Amino acid sequence: MKEKCCTECGACLTKGKTCQSIYHEFLALELTDPGYGQVHFLTVACYMIQHNGYSDDALVWIESKLRTYLENNLTGPEIRTLAAKDIEGRTWKIKRHENEQQLPKVSWSMTIADVEKEMHDTESYCELITEWGKRTLIDMGPLIERVNP
Repeated sequence: MKEKCCTECGACLTKGKTCQSIYHEFLALELTDPGYGQVHFLTVACYMIQHNGYSDDALVWIESKLRTYLENNLTGPEIRTLAAKDIEGRTWKIKRHENEQQLPKVSWSMTIADVEKEMHDTESYCELITEWGKRTLIDMGPLIERVNP
């Protein structure tokens, strides 16, 4: 089957898959198996960042949470507690609306398709998702510069 590329993140996809279908497969794994679920925060954050899912305010917020999570080796419950405190009483929206200014294209060094191609068990999945998180944090610099000059 011919390879196609995602218009949002640039991932090269095969086997008739889309980034969204891979994302839903990953969510199913994470929600049914605690071993996979330990990296759920990273999966959602990276997918949303690379697919322009966050509003400008949410993008700045998630960059901060992603950095905190990775630099402090937080667990899923720890980041959820921190995030819940942060968004209590927020006045900004999380999802990006179609009428908002487009964000610049980023050449992502790792995408969800890369994780899917290399994973083969819980351990490799968690390692790959963590690496995806680290690379996304580094690569998203131009987005943060645009929304938070």
